[in-house]
Amino acid sequence: MSFLYRLLTRTKQISPHIRKFEFELGVFVVSIWLVESSGRFYVIDTGMRGMEKYAAQFLLPQKIEAIFLTHGHPDHIKGKEPFPNRKETEKVIFDPATFITVESQEGQDLISSAGLKPLFSPGHSPGHVVYYHEEDQVLIAGDLFTATRNGKLRPPMKGYTADMRQALASGERILKDYSHALVSVCHGSEVKDAVRDFEASDGLKGVCNGKGYKI
Repeated sequence: MSFLYRLLTRTKQISPHIRKFEFELGVFVVSIWLVESSGRFYVIDTGMRGMEKYAAQFLLPQKIEAIFLTHGHPDHIKGKEPFPNRKETEKVIFDPATFITVESQEGQDLISSAGLKPLFSPGHSPGHVVYYHEEDQVLIAGDLFTATRNGKLRPPMKGYTADMRQALASGERILKDYSHALVSVCHGSEVKDAVRDFEASDGLKGVCNGKGYKI
């Protein structure tokens, strides 16, 4: 499996402090991020089963200060809850007792030490979080949106989104508040002018305007 991941992995330095690892799974890309702050390293999301072990062995520094999650779907972390609208659960490979919340003082201190700001963005999942890196002006957006390989903004995956209307409303709000930021998504390439793409796409703005969902 490690040899396969080595063939499928692409490393991108998307900003001075943020490196992105993209696992190219055919038409499907799954990503994790490494954030550096004052010589310390932080990971955002852990990918699908096996990716976290490969990344820890071959891609990441020996010491990681903390792992931050955008949400609990099993292509970001393995959890005990099923996808939206599905019955199957995933095998838990992390001890829930080791988690701390974004709202806790410890969580806030760790996120701040990484140079990040958490932005609550429910919809794709109830507790979805985006992380904004102010110095680099990058939104590490998880599954807030997807994107094409040439960096065009697209909606989150419909089959795995709990509330599409809420997801796109969250996305629109964040894009407008951080219109200058580069948007880095898990499934796809970076988007340089995400507000423009959002406003130009009926598939994105249609739900927010009550026109129904389409791509």
